[in-house]
Amino acid sequence: QALPPRERALALSGAGFGRLSIGEQASGQALLEQSAPLFRQIGDKLREVLISAVLGHLLATEHEYARASEYLEQSQAVLRELGDEKFAGSEHLQHLADIAVTYNFLGQLRLSQGDPDTAARLFAEGWGAAQGLPDRFTTLISLYDLALSSQAQGDLSGAAEHLTQGLSVAAEANDQASAAYYIEALATVARLQGNALRSVRLLAAARSLLARGSGWLHLWVPRAPHGDDVLAALRSCVG
Repeated sequence: QALPPRERALALSGAGFGRLSIGEQASGQALLEQSAPLFRQIGDKLREVLISAVLGHLLATEHEYARASEYLEQSQAVLRELGDEKFAGSEHLQHLADIAVTYNFLGQLRLSQGDPDTAARLFAEGWGAAQGLPDRFTTLISLYDLALSSQAQGDLSGAAEHLTQGLSVAAEANDQASAAYYIEALATVARLQGNALRSVRLLAAARSLLARGSGWLHLWVPRAPHGDDVLAALRSCVG
């Protein structure tokens, strides 16, 4: 017997996020795409926003920027439609999460298109919502994104400040993989500041942490340069 639309939407989205969490992006994305129209059908705007934002982000990572913009702008439009509507309990937290992910993913898209100023405003909006949430998921995405826009605007000390704050959050939660991605980004800042030796040491530390697992953060933020070519070039500078 077929599940009612709400239960089917929840089952599909839950399975989709489960697939994403184990690195199966294609199948996870397909399941989320099936759930999106069901949430719209039943009028669950809060979950519709979340699913649309995540799909927009996933499409952006595949360089399908036109479709990514459609999904993300749809999420933003629904958030504007909700306006100042007051939510309580779990719905309040869902609303904050929707704002955080939508504006962070929109900001990432604008940053990739060479517009760091707009990206910074969007990231600030996302960070404002993330600070009202009890989990580290949106916090770590927001602080990483804020660092990216600061770096793109030439504010390296501001970028380092955001990264140091995020690294502290990841370390406190013993989230070693997320800490590693923050350390990679700090290595980029050190390189841009002309400190090649510090950059080499940070990249080596990040690699050591990632040897224990890749974690989840890399799926949601643009990862800093970290390859063998980067490390080799830096070592040649200090060798």
